[in-house]
Amino acid sequence: MVEHLAWAIDATPEQKQKLTVIAEGMANDLIPVHEKMRAAKGRIVELLKQPKTDRAALESLRAEHIALADDVSKRISQGLADAADVLTPAQRAKLAQHWAF
Repeated sequence: MVEHLAWAIDATPEQKQKLTVIAEGMANDLIPVHEKMRAAKGRIVELLKQPKTDRAALESLRAEHIALADDVSKRISQGLADAADVLTPAQRAKLAQHWAF
């Protein structure tokens, strides 16, 4: 992914290296969140199998899911800001244009 975007914005080899470190850090930070979301889905399935609806448990899972989504959003925002700091204003403009479709 970094290689594709780096090509689109004419990134230097040094910028590519920095962007790769940022992307790998984001991926490593988000893997545990993905695992927590998968586990939550399993708990939802188990709750739905119960003869009686446990509304409190479902609400707890919902709140947990929202907190995880917020964590993901914050980490992605941080990664985007870190990547933007590596790029020149012209490269950021190219990237924005590239993502605008």
